[in-house]
Amino acid sequence: MERKLIYRKQMEQLLPFRNVGASGLKMSTLGIGTWLNFSKSEDHRPIIQAAIERGLCHFDTADMYGALPGWSETLLGDTLSGISRSSYVLSTKVHARVGKWPNDAGLSRKHVMESCSKSLSRLKTDYVDIYYCHRYDPDTPLEETMDALATLKNQGKILYVGISMWPAEAIRQFARLAQEARVQIVANQVQYNVLQRPETEVLDICRETGIGLVAYSPLAQGLLSGKYRGQAQKHSRGMISYRNKWMKKITDDPTKMTALERYFDVCDSAGLDYISVAIGWLLAQDNVASALCGFSSKEQFEQTIRGIGDQLPTGLIEEVNALPDWATLNTQPDENEGKGAVYAVDSP
Repeated sequence: MERKLIYRKQMEQLLPFRNVGASGLKMSTLGIGTWLNFSKSEDHRPIIQAAIERGLCHFDTADMYGALPGWSETLLGDTLSGISRSSYVLSTKVHARVGKWPNDAGLSRKHVMESCSKSLSRLKTDYVDIYYCHRYDPDTPLEETMDALATLKNQGKILYVGISMWPAEAIRQFARLAQEARVQIVANQVQYNVLQRPETEVLDICRETGIGLVAYSPLAQGLLSGKYRGQAQKHSRGMISYRNKWMKKITDDPTKMTALERYFDVCDSAGLDYISVAIGWLLAQDNVASALCGFSSKEQFEQTIRGIGDQLPTGLIEEVNALPDWATLNTQPDENEGKGAVYAVDSP
């Protein structure tokens, strides 16, 4: 009896999981992303071990993450080495420029096939669960990209396909091609938080086609956590010039910072901490399977998961819904507007 009670308590502490879109694939509602936090040769195993012990089973990377292309994949592969492959969901991405030659970027068959093989080698695995097309490639026919992905699926190198930050109409066309090729597009990885939300048309198409949402930047690179409200820590991302260029697009805009303060006021009035509200609100949104966070310490991880599973009051969700989207407050022209191959906003 005592052993059963202990087991039950352990189960109650585990992170919840959800199906990804209309697929049978399940992942924890919180995942670990490796955009910036897996960029140094340090021991990441304590964080990974703490995460797995709490039921986190979703790890995301990309071929372009890290100090050099492939660096984050290598670090993640080393860190996950020895952990049962069936116990976690692993995803990586293809599209960004990773070399100097013409075919070292994009979604051509040549680049997709070659990049997948290199990613698998760096990750020390035979397959990835979700292979994301990191951005839309206007220079390659969608049919060519889908044919390459179908080949990889038939070879057993990828199980599912994902997309990230694609325009709505391209998603619709790609979903039709996937159905014809018997390939499952299960996830759209989108920038999604209380002040940065996907277009309604994108949300509608994903719902219609059975594509689930995996949210990156759920804390807006830490801005929603409140840690930059006062004096930020010396080594935090916001204090490092080569890492904070995306963040400064927000912090240098008084209108957007006013909206951020409104978010803090809503949380303060409810008597809830900023992280719990941000993650809770996101996971309450329709079709969201998981939120990806980057953690630099076990303490940061524990702080983030503290409120997961707690249901926010309906009135609070409605108050957060009423906050403006930062995109509607864009007072600074985006120099990369319309450039399909450029990572113009939060890069993950």
